[in-house]
Amino acid sequence: MNTSPPHLPSKSCSVPLYRRLIMSSSLIVITIIALVSGLVGGIVSDAYIVPEQGVGIGTGVISRGPAHVITDLQDPVFLRDQLRRSVTLVQKDVYDATGYIPLNNTYEAVLLTDTGWFVMPKQRDMVFRPEEWIAVSMNGETYEIDSFQKDPAYDLLYGSLNGNGFRVTAFAPVSSLEPSTSLWAMHHGVIERTALAYPTPVSVGVSTPLGGSQYVFQLQDQTVPRSILWTDDGAFFGFVNEEGVIVPWFVVESIYTDVFTGSGIVHDTAPVTGHMVRLTEKQSARVDGAKYGFFVDTVLEKGVVVAEDLITHVGDSAIEPWTMQALVAKQTGESISVRVLRNGERHDVSILKN
Repeated sequence: MNTSPPHLPSKSCSVPLYRRLIMSSSLIVITIIALVSGLVGGIVSDAYIVPEQGVGIGTGVISRGPAHVITDLQDPVFLRDQLRRSVTLVQKDVYDATGYIPLNNTYEAVLLTDTGWFVMPKQRDMVFRPEEWIAVSMNGETYEIDSFQKDPAYDLLYGSLNGNGFRVTAFAPVSSLEPSTSLWAMHHGVIERTALAYPTPVSVGVSTPLGGSQYVFQLQDQTVPRSILWTDDGAFFGFVNEEGVIVPWFVVESIYTDVFTGSGIVHDTAPVTGHMVRLTEKQSARVDGAKYGFFVDTVLEKGVVVAEDLITHVGDSAIEPWTMQALVAKQTGESISVRVLRNGERHDVSILKN
């Protein structure tokens, strides 16, 4: 008879069989969950990628180039909102004859007030008479034109509709002038993605008035003339004129209330001329980190600014070469608040406009 003690299992084999089975089952479940999560993640990632052909017929959206993340392609809701902030001007006899908006000889205008004031780009030599045109909204409502007023400096036409309760647009911020800013171009009810090109100096080494046009803004892609430009937030950025140059929003924002009140159209500048320069680190440190300055070479009227001053800020905003005109345009009233660096010292002064 065998009296040796029974064999004891080793420590590693001490876990009961049913527990080992449960642990094995748990590992299998965890593995399946991980695989499913990876698959769902892949599906979600794929759902946010749109092929370069676009998002389908009837959306009014056209995509060009390689595939984009879906946030780079706007849905029809965005387009509809922008269409509600605009109207299309059609010659009255043409519209009365068919009841349809033709694809030529029409003008898309941006609504500026809920009482029907609008602005649009015009052909340079074309004469507009209110009684010959009618405005058509997105939902097919028609409105008589009460008046027109032209801005020959930028080939813009302001007008008023016989109506009220319109949805108006907001103006873009100065920060949107940054090169490569993404924009939307709208024309004939179609909207497409584009971007701001690097601004081009109007002239190199030539003095310009403070607040005058110093840079030309254009798009990276060729765009249909008279297109309306919007930011990603739906703010009005400007128009594309016949030469493919952008007429920016700030030339409208600076004078549109004068149009409504009958004060006339005058684009203010200051009696100071100069050109843009880059600041040294030492100069920059004395003006809160500004990197550029407007070097004053001529003062046309005696005042608080003198030749060889460096204007580094307009209001509280540090200037960049391509933002100077916009910052000056946003200064309402009879003077322009600027920060000046003179002989290494900072001064905050106000310059009377012309």
